[in-house]
Amino acid sequence: MKPVRVKAGTQAGQAMVEFVVAMTAVMGVLLLAIVMLGKFNDVRNRALMSSRYVAWERTVWTDGDINKALASDSGTTEGWSRAYGDSALSVSKTDAELKDEVMQRVIVSDRALLSSGDRKDTQLAAVLPAMWKDHGGNPLLASEAAVTVGTASSADPDSSNDMGALARWSIPTVDVAPFKTRLNLPTRTLQSGSVSISVGQNNEVLKRLWPKDNLLPAFGGLTFSDTNVLMTNTWMPDGSARNKALFSQAVGAANATVVPSDRYLGMKKYAPEISTLEFGRVRQDVVPPNRLSQ
Repeated sequence: MKPVRVKAGTQAGQAMVEFVVAMTAVMGVLLLAIVMLGKFNDVRNRALMSSRYVAWERTVWTDGDINKALASDSGTTEGWSRAYGDSALSVSKTDAELKDEVMQRVIVSDRALLSSGDRKDTQLAAVLPAMWKDHGGNPLLASEAAVTVGTASSADPDSSNDMGALARWSIPTVDVAPFKTRLNLPTRTLQSGSVSISVGQNNEVLKRLWPKDNLLPAFGGLTFSDTNVLMTNTWMPDGSARNKALFSQAVGAANATVVPSDRYLGMKKYAPEISTLEFGRVRQDVVPPNRLSQ
């Protein structure tokens, strides 16, 4: 039998072909994985933007959820508004309405138009962000149930400070008991907004990209959550009478006699106008009629 000799160059060429084929498969999977990580990063960024949006909206819209009973707590913006500015309670949004707005205004394709009816649209946007699809063309966000939104209000850090603006200050009066001045402001105005977005749940394409490996389970989806906190005092008394009622509490002389009249009326012959002196006067500014435009 005559031996067959294989040239070394032929073996080297075959090894190169095998290496290229193997690397093509590996690099293809790696490329798809890198692309998916970019898509997940976009989901994360929109979760961050959503929590900022929700927290900001809660500072300018009161919480209309009757189950939270915020209007019965005088420390909340809702409870304070019931006494000094109840018109604010008529411009309210629930957490469910904020979720609807997030789906229509943040989790949506770029240049989507805003609408006043977004807060009542309970479905996902008709066109989701362009990156929110796997490489098979399937949407990463399965349904509106994969999006959760929640808000909460908590006490400001300074609300427990006895020397802060919310403290009560005793003012000596003619009576035995001093009058404690105060400025009745809401203290639970630390508003937080939390948003969670779950993507890739039961996605077969991603399961093939990241399959089960020994003790590691197959890809089962990711949830991106973020919480944003804003501390603001958005109180504003509703009407002139409520302004006066609020600020009169901080003026001791408007509620009790601080200086007996016999101590200064004796100087009337030197200063006749002293008889018109009003201690603790709280009076609303009035714009003269001739300065009002029609």
